[in-house]
Amino acid sequence: MIKSPILWRLYAGYVVVILISTTIVGLLVGRQVTSNEMQELQVSLTVRSEMLAELSRETLMLAETEQKLVKLQRTIEMLGQKSDSRLTVIRADGTVIADSRESPVNMDNHLNRPEIIGAGESGQATTTRFSQTVSQNMSYIAVRVDSTQGMLGFVRVSIPLQDIEQKTTQLWWLILLGAASSSLAALVLGFYFAKRFTDPLRNMTEIAGAISQGDYERRISVSHKDELGTLAAAFNRMARSSAERVLEITTERNRLAKILSSMAEGVIAIDSDRRIIHANHAAVKLLASNSRVSDLQSADLSKDDLAWEDIRVPAIIEAVETAFASGEVVMIQMQQAEIQNDQVVDIHVSPLMDETNTVTGAVLVLNDVSELANLERIRRDFVANASHELKTPITAIRGLTETMLDDPSMDGATRLRFVERISAQSMRLSVLVTDLLAISRLEADQTEQKSDPIDMQELVKRSVSAAIAASNEKQLALVFESNESNTDMKIMTLGDRQSLSQMVDNLLDNAVKYTPAGGRVDVQLTAVAEQICLQVADTGIGIDNLAQQRIFERFYRVDKARSRDLGGTGLGLSIVKNIVEQHGGSVQLESELGAGSTFTVVLPLAT
Repeated sequence: MIKSPILWRLYAGYVVVILISTTIVGLLVGRQVTSNEMQELQVSLTVRSEMLAELSRETLMLAETEQKLVKLQRTIEMLGQKSDSRLTVIRADGTVIADSRESPVNMDNHLNRPEIIGAGESGQATTTRFSQTVSQNMSYIAVRVDSTQGMLGFVRVSIPLQDIEQKTTQLWWLILLGAASSSLAALVLGFYFAKRFTDPLRNMTEIAGAISQGDYERRISVSHKDELGTLAAAFNRMARSSAERVLEITTERNRLAKILSSMAEGVIAIDSDRRIIHANHAAVKLLASNSRVSDLQSADLSKDDLAWEDIRVPAIIEAVETAFASGEVVMIQMQQAEIQNDQVVDIHVSPLMDETNTVTGAVLVLNDVSELANLERIRRDFVANASHELKTPITAIRGLTETMLDDPSMDGATRLRFVERISAQSMRLSVLVTDLLAISRLEADQTEQKSDPIDMQELVKRSVSAAIAASNEKQLALVFESNESNTDMKIMTLGDRQSLSQMVDNLLDNAVKYTPAGGRVDVQLTAVAEQICLQVADTGIGIDNLAQQRIFERFYRVDKARSRDLGGTGLGLSIVKNIVEQHGGSVQLESELGAGSTFTVVLPLAT
């Protein structure tokens, strides 16, 4: 409060006004009071002189005797003491006959005194001079005493100027004391009212500063009923309105930030100077192949985290410049080396316009379409592979049939051989169509998944029993092991029995097909930590590392020629993967070229 500049400026002006006003009023009052005092003194001297003239008239008019002079002297001495003034009676010839201060005998002739000369001329005269008799400055008033016979003499009344000056000084001190007291009271009251006036302004300033720092809960207490109170109430309304607006803006900004940060698409906003003002995590992740951008992995990035110079993709820079130049949306697609390997990104650059259609910035939306591109590639491969796989048996059946029709005289042995080949190709076509329908059903997932309790130990035993004939034919050792001491105990899971049985059959069929004669196929079923683990290991040809990455794709074969000879369709492992994933499990492959393969299926254990 003491350091309030507005308080001291206001109070300083008030002090100046008070001091100037008090000084002017004091001087005017002092001068007026002094003038009045002198006038009253003059009137008093005049009255005294007239009374003295009446008192002395008889003595001056009649013959003077010693007795009358003594009586007059005593009377004048007594009156001079009571009136605190000097009284003098003078004959017309200037001889002093009575005086209240001195003996008339010792006094000089006064006819040459200025006041006596003036009184003789005008009847009354006033003067101020040094008195030789009393040795001090005196103020005199002399009155001429007349009668019908002529001038009788003069009377004179005087008082010391020291008394007048003393009274005047006392009067000025009283005026000064009164002015000082009133000024002090006015200054104290002025300080109180100035502080009362400036305190609300100081509070407003303090609260305005707090609001500018983000504290929108501060309010001014309204205690005045004047304009300050109205201003304080308006300020409080403004603070509440500002708080509500800031809350709305903050909420909207946070909502927008959350939307942008949670978007799968990357969003980058730039201004007209190509400075990045916003970039979400998805955008940074998509551009992570750049040296600096790869280090930025925060959930929501600002312009301080990502600079335009960090984006070193020429296609993006060119698209932005094109959008700025044309003012239209630019769409491009980048692949592989421009971003990351095996990644395809669609980029839309939308320019931002102001009311004058001037480009003030741009928004880049990066959409990772790698999965869609991969699905499109798989679709094309699937159509091509399915067409090829279907075409082969159909062509064989058609060729054999046309040959038989064109040669009615074909001998029976040749015709039988052709019929057997037609039957084999039709069986191959039937297996292919069955597998296509199975994988289509699994991938479409349109039917409700069954959740029947299934004993995996019993299911695996059945599949192993069904595969024994094929393994014996190839002279393979097919061994089933379980970690349960009692093989009749149940290892239960929930799912579709037909699908799980097909999954086990496909694994066993692959193991038997691709294991040379004299090899071994081991099937192991265990239940550990609420999981069922099924392992099918063989000592077959094995799979190299490159092929392991695609082994579960549809129609993919490690050795296409040998697979066709063995009757494979290239859909078995794809069906296995789909069935396992639909049952909430996973499948893994461990293999080494020439050293066999191990497929591990993990399924949840029914509780």
